Amino acid sequence: MIARFFSRKSIVGLLLVPALAGCSSVSGPASASFASVTIHNHSPAEIHAATGKVFREDGFAGVQTGPTRMLFQKEASRMESISRDGLIATQSGARTVERVKTELVDLGGGSYRLQCDAFMVSGAGDAFFENEVRKTNLRAGPYRSLLRKVAKELK
Repeated sequence: MIARFFSRKSIVGLLLVPALAGCSSVSGPASASFASVTIHNHSPAEIHAATGKVFREDGFAGVQTGPTRMLFQKEASRMESISRDGLIATQSGARTVERVKTELVDLGGGSYRLQCDAFMVSGAGDAFFENEVRKTNLRAGPYRSLLRKVAKELK
């Protein structure tokens, strides 16, 4: 009985260690936990321009939705559309898009944090059936890479 308890506890512990080790922003603010990068000595306009360029190069179309926010989208793969919307709906024109929302946070002293969240959106463009589902932090790697490219673009 006790051996079974410790083995279950050990298994749970082993499962949690890799999950926590993969979180690079555990000590940072919760709003930056998905993907973020700190940029120094550049204006918000320069950062937005570089962000737009990097995301466009990766196939996204984007628009600025506020003074500190941008929204990017690109069509998901056919397999992703089928898995989210179903085969019949996909064949009938339903589409799934990958949506990224960025935000620029003023940290003071000429520093900004560019952070983003990513979503898979099934039924995209349909005001009634659109379903936006946030990607988990385990899927943040490609977006962290994009934000690092933005920072590199500004150096």
